[in-house]
Amino acid sequence: MTDKKDTLVNINFGSQEELITVPGIGENLADRIIEMRPYKSLHELVNVSGINEIKLSSLLPYMTLGAKRQKSSPAKKAPRREKDTTKEPIATLGTTEAFVFLEDRNEKQDALLMIFGGFIIGLIIILMRRKRD
Repeated sequence: MTDKKDTLVNINFGSQEELITVPGIGENLADRIIEMRPYKSLHELVNVSGINEIKLSSLLPYMTLGAKRQKSSPAKKAPRREKDTTKEPIATLGTTEAFVFLEDRNEKQDALLMIFGGFIIGLIIILMRRKRD
């Protein structure tokens, strides 16, 4: 088993590929983390779209905020861009997204369609059983 220090990713210098190795971070979220650089504290990650307090607590064991670049991270720091505020979350519970673990709007729509499809199939099965009885 690898030591925890070997798996830490520096949020200010880690490449997209390194950030993706963290459980719960996909390509889109890694890009958003890179866009918001530099960070002064790990808690600033809650300002990234798709990361709330709960998700941050699951990411913290894999993240570090150090001044030095780790040996295995030759990536350059990406320029900071303004946040895209045109995307609206599909389903929200207060200020927390219902599908935080999904990276983009299409994945959220697919998840909702699968849930809805399962609900419809369940209703069909119940109706078929009632007709049989």
